[in-house]
Amino acid sequence: MITNTFENIDHSAQAAQKDSLDFFNTVYELHEKAEVSAGGCIDRFYCIAGFKIRLRFAGEALIPYMTPALAHLETEPFCDPALTVCLWDSTSTNTVMPPPPWQRNQHHPKRGEIYGFNTERLHTSFQWGAFALSMLDSDRNLGIYWVETTEQIPYWEKGSPLRTILNVWMSKRGIQLVHAGAVGLPSGGVLLVGKGGSGKSTTALTCLNSQLFYASDDYSLISPEPTPTVFSIYNTGKKNADDVDRLPFLAKAISNSDRLSEEKALYFINDHFPEKILTSFPIRAVLVPRITGKTDTSLTATSAAAALASLVPSTIIQLPGSGKEACQIMMQVLQKVPCYYLELGTDLEQIPQVILNLITNP
Repeated sequence: MITNTFENIDHSAQAAQKDSLDFFNTVYELHEKAEVSAGGCIDRFYCIAGFKIRLRFAGEALIPYMTPALAHLETEPFCDPALTVCLWDSTSTNTVMPPPPWQRNQHHPKRGEIYGFNTERLHTSFQWGAFALSMLDSDRNLGIYWVETTEQIPYWEKGSPLRTILNVWMSKRGIQLVHAGAVGLPSGGVLLVGKGGSGKSTTALTCLNSQLFYASDDYSLISPEPTPTVFSIYNTGKKNADDVDRLPFLAKAISNSDRLSEEKALYFINDHFPEKILTSFPIRAVLVPRITGKTDTSLTATSAAAALASLVPSTIIQLPGSGKEACQIMMQVLQKVPCYYLELGTDLEQIPQVILNLITNP
């Protein structure tokens, strides 16, 4: 009985690997056809968390949607990418995607992983909000991103593109994409953790108007080794439309001011404050913002467990491919640095000063 059980599990894993690989190869061949249809590929090159990454577009259609958030990490061309991501859409390339080989409800309800099409080697997920297919073959360091049409890409996808592929690929290298902002100095800074509405974005964006530098307001890459470090991945910031007046110095930087009745304000920081972006720095502390309604901002010491409880759920629920290993990376980082509640006051000018005092007077 035991032998048969193991044999069945092994056969099931082999079938999943074959189905996943067959589908990946089919979509990859379609990308090559899309390139021909579009008149060739267009490459963009980036250095993300120290890794050389090439984005290979079939035509121009997706470039305005996928590249602005990564513009601060763009580099000169190279010939030895650690990861290549092929991007294409069906409409502009006139290349039809066949129906997927899975059932309609055969996916994780929140994160979009396709059940039966994910193995140690291959990742497959469909993001319903963006109507985007994301795939990764870890053995070939090859990713594929597909959408039917650019018209379905929401503003928030433009603010943080390729999250799934970059998260799965980076996590295999001990680097985790987390739902957290980060601000600081070249010598060190803080990670801002907490669920949406906790004050992360207000804190991070307010620091642009101070001595502090900016890495992110919403998503960051973190590594625990050799010392806790944060890497910037997106130069964007988002703010609730009914709250943008609290940051008047950013008014001209809103990229979607004509759509604030239905979208959050989206800022591309590299377009307006390129000198304020840091691509990485050591993590000196983890802060959990809390809105108090009081005037002054202050710090209250808390435990790594409390900070972890503010970081893990919102990270895991948003990012396909995040699991036990992701939790271990987050735990390792938080256990190595002090953690505080950042008790946010209404006097915004105090927020960056409190953070600056913390990281310059340990």
